[in-house]
Amino acid sequence: MTDFGKRSGDMFKSTYDTDENGTVDAVVSHKTSHQNGGSDKITVSGLPGELADEQDAGKLKGVIINDAAIADQKVLAWDQATNRIVYITPAPSYSEAAFLIRAPQLSSQANAYALAVYNNKLYCGTGSGGRLFEWDDVSAWVEKAGQLNSQSSIYSLAVYNSKLYGGTGNGGRLFEWNDVNAWVEKAGQLNSQAGIYSLAAYNSKLYGGTGNAGRLFEWDDASAWSEVAGQLDTQLQINALLVFNTKLYGCTYDGGRLFEWNDVNAWVQKAPQEGSETFLQSLAEYNSKLYAGTNPGGRLFEWNDSNAWVEKAGQLNSQGNIHSLKSFNSKLYGGTGATGRLFEWNDTDAWAEKAARSHLQTNIRGLAVFNSKLYACSQNLGNLFQYIGVVEITE
Repeated sequence: MTDFGKRSGDMFKSTYDTDENGTVDAVVSHKTSHQNGGSDKITVSGLPGELADEQDAGKLKGVIINDAAIADQKVLAWDQATNRIVYITPAPSYSEAAFLIRAPQLSSQANAYALAVYNNKLYCGTGSGGRLFEWDDVSAWVEKAGQLNSQSSIYSLAVYNSKLYGGTGNGGRLFEWNDVNAWVEKAGQLNSQAGIYSLAAYNSKLYGGTGNAGRLFEWDDASAWSEVAGQLDTQLQINALLVFNTKLYGCTYDGGRLFEWNDVNAWVQKAPQEGSETFLQSLAEYNSKLYAGTNPGGRLFEWNDSNAWVEKAGQLNSQGNIHSLKSFNSKLYGGTGATGRLFEWNDTDAWAEKAARSHLQTNIRGLAVFNSKLYACSQNLGNLFQYIGVVEITE
């Protein structure tokens, strides 16, 4: 993920397409001269602001590049809060990332489980307290709803009828945000289902995929869930819901299956377990096909539109989980478990790593496109990341 440009004498030059729109945004040059006692010169063009020597790591929102060829191991980064390029020395060990922190952990919320775009803002549902965070569009989370009714987690978020909803953990409830400062409970626990792991709007209704028995719930638009599909083939969780080709689909644990709802009262299996992949954690539509991210092999499956999964990408860099999938800029991306990386599918048969672990995060639970940029949230640190594309052009 790190490109250093072509060396010409003692000059290193790199160009960067930070939003991956095909246009170069910045040119960074580094020149070293040791003839007069040693000096370093770094110049930047194409981005607003000026280069600053920032020894204060607190201002460093994330790392773009680590030029290993530079003796003093300076690390350049784009600090959105101050609108400038900064560098820090010595280089931290996580410096090879293309993930930039846009919001650090807030209020000890260690888990960021879900992302959603609502009314031109980006929101996150948290663990360790079931809160709702709103990004300030610069550098921080702002709490917009605290814990309600002892619900420990907001596993899922969805926009429905111009309102924002969250599915909860440890009580399987449905919360609606009041658009100001609090959750409002709109459906309590039903049939002992402990979690609403997924939410989706479908045919003018809101649905939830459940944990501990893999059921499908429909909200009555007032105050209660109703069960519209029971457990099928002992599957325990519906980890993701997706509307695809005018039907509602869910992916499962612990048999890695694809279910289609019959629009009345039952799940219908559309793909059985493939290989040893028992845990499907994410679904996405891409180029008119349905894809799933797997666990424990970190693979990408494509549905054959009939009755089976077809493997389209194997495990890469020992990543065991594909927690999240998102189509962005005509490519398909996956957020991984274990060490929180970002993968891009090559549209044929393999993953390519686009962002390495950057700040000790583990699982990338959520991916979202907001204002034409790709964002990710991490489980163990509750961070918000922005994916920064790096492109090399040599001279």
